[in-house]
Amino acid sequence: MQINENILIIGVPRAGKSSLANMICDKFGCGLISIDAIVATFYKIFPELGMHEEPEKSEPILSKFIFEYMHQLHQENSTRKYVVEGCHLSPETAVKNICFETCNIVCLGYPDLTPEQFLIRVRKTDWASAKDNNEILQMGEYFIKQSRQYKKTCDQHGIKFIDTSDNIERTLTEYIKQTYGE
Repeated sequence: MQINENILIIGVPRAGKSSLANMICDKFGCGLISIDAIVATFYKIFPELGMHEEPEKSEPILSKFIFEYMHQLHQENSTRKYVVEGCHLSPETAVKNICFETCNIVCLGYPDLTPEQFLIRVRKTDWASAKDNNEILQMGEYFIKQSRQYKKTCDQHGIKFIDTSDNIERTLTEYIKQTYGE
């Protein structure tokens, strides 16, 4: 099976965006483009552009870039398709700036997770190793609230929302099976 369109994967941190992107790329031979790497590169090389590693601060500039980038990928009409992933775009911004004809948009979040479950999830990785538990719990509360808002926006605008509150790997595997078949 082959992917027929480019895919934009957005969502909150630690929801499985990179995992889903890698699974799709491995299964279907798509190219992978990391929004997070683009933001970090712009921040390092062109700090005067105001790009920051915090999604809310980079989103206004980045959304214009990603919109044009997705348009260019679509215009190439290449047989090779791409998966673009990262947490620096919200569903609201995607709806306003990304043309649905240029890509399939998927958003990931964990609206049913508790801050304590988020802490356990994060502690299994080195993502927040320098942060104390209280800081991670606060981050968890923020990201869970953001996940709920993202889900609401996705439902309103017909964007696929994948709830990764439960088992991320199983949820993503099931999504790929349901969407693209075996």
